[in-house]
Amino acid sequence: MSNKAVMEAICEGVYTKEIPLYNFNPVQYMTVVRKAAERLRWQVRVLQQNVIECYTASDHFSGNVITVKAEKRKATLESRPVNEYDCDGALLAQEADALQKAIATTAAEVQIADRNLHPMHREPYGALVFSKSYTITPFLVYTNILVLLAMVLSGISVLHPTAQELYVWGGNLRPAVTHGEWWRLVTYQFLHGGAMHLLMNTFALLYIGMFLEPLMGKLRFASAYLMTGIFAGLVSIAVHPASVGVGASGAIFGMYGVFLALLTTRHIKKALRKTMLRSILFFVVLNLMYGLQGNTDNAAHIGGLLSGLFIGYAYYPGINKQHVVRKQVTTTVVLGVCTAIAVVVCVVWLR
Repeated sequence: MSNKAVMEAICEGVYTKEIPLYNFNPVQYMTVVRKAAERLRWQVRVLQQNVIECYTASDHFSGNVITVKAEKRKATLESRPVNEYDCDGALLAQEADALQKAIATTAAEVQIADRNLHPMHREPYGALVFSKSYTITPFLVYTNILVLLAMVLSGISVLHPTAQELYVWGGNLRPAVTHGEWWRLVTYQFLHGGAMHLLMNTFALLYIGMFLEPLMGKLRFASAYLMTGIFAGLVSIAVHPASVGVGASGAIFGMYGVFLALLTTRHIKKALRKTMLRSILFFVVLNLMYGLQGNTDNAAHIGGLLSGLFIGYAYYPGINKQHVVRKQVTTTVVLGVCTAIAVVVCVVWLR
């Protein structure tokens, strides 16, 4: 706290500051503040939908009263003495800062507890329904379905589209990409070689998305999905110079790579970490082995998986420290620039 702030508190008998909402709505935030006050052993006298008032002394005739008011985008904390003739400006600011730190600690604990819930409890209406912390995954699923429906309505087979048809719709092919059609590294991720291909990828995407999207947040999850899909596409055209690549599996393997990276950190509680690590490793190994037997692009899978591991570790510090959106954007921009550089280098090398 600055000397100027303390002096203002001494002169005015009140200390006011804005504090973050930590992505809670006002009602949720009041619960967090109440728990924080109880952590400090303060007594709560007023608790409404967006206002809470607590006393720092037990007798309510001395000490300070601290009021927190939550609005849509910000919260305000005000500390003032119970007895206006017994004002200690330094204590006003000190206790306000103590409550702010307790709120930050409590908010982090609540967020950790929420993200460690099993998805079936966190998303009670199912994997295909949008919610506050689960938006990108169902959006990707519905986009993939709509693209296949559009292809079918144009006359393409729902079960066995041809390579030429997939290419026309945006499939990934080395000669096209190296001659300037870089957008294919994105569009191929939303195309599928028939209904069965789409169905298998949908199950895999829903499974990983229900766990991972609430852990990462929408911005990180969407960015990681697209970037790992691009890296998967680059590896695919490097290994298969004359094949048309389609499907979300490269990006999905990328998200499994991101999850594997996070499962090796302390971002997820230990008990859940062990269970999920075994499950994810089983999925990855099984699908890579399956890819050795049929017409499956394992190169894209491996490219997505390895890039996902890298992106997961790059995002981890910001996820772990609950960084604000501005810092999330900074990390995403840096990763996006790295992805763009990788595309340019790879295209020049493959020409």
